[in-house]
Amino acid sequence: MAAYKAMWEDAAEASRTSDPKHPRLDDHAEKNALWLLQYVMQQSRKAGVASQGAPRAAPTVVKSSRTKVELLDCLDGSKWMKVKPGGQADGVPGGHYRTEATVVRHSSGQWKVSKLYSAEAGSCMT
Repeated sequence: MAAYKAMWEDAAEASRTSDPKHPRLDDHAEKNALWLLQYVMQQSRKAGVASQGAPRAAPTVVKSSRTKVELLDCLDGSKWMKVKPGGQADGVPGGHYRTEATVVRHSSGQWKVSKLYSAEAGSCMT
């Protein structure tokens, strides 16, 4: 779970400038998860927005083994707001997102999120 939570911290940092090549994005994410985070940053950059704040992750383990953990979360993005240049909110409040993730352990011992799916805002309730 630590790698999953750290991935969201990395994403929050990258989202402050909507940088799809931010050096922290691949610290805790790879494959599909990394692609998704980079895609979101690219779309935000195209739209001319960045983000303030950070999401709050509170995942639960759905299935686990020595080398793989599957997580389910109702990611709280209510404090992770998109902002226009100058810091004005874009008028779209964050929400709660049903999020599924697979975290894998590498031979080096490092855990990384390799699969990530996040549904639309309002797709879960806390």
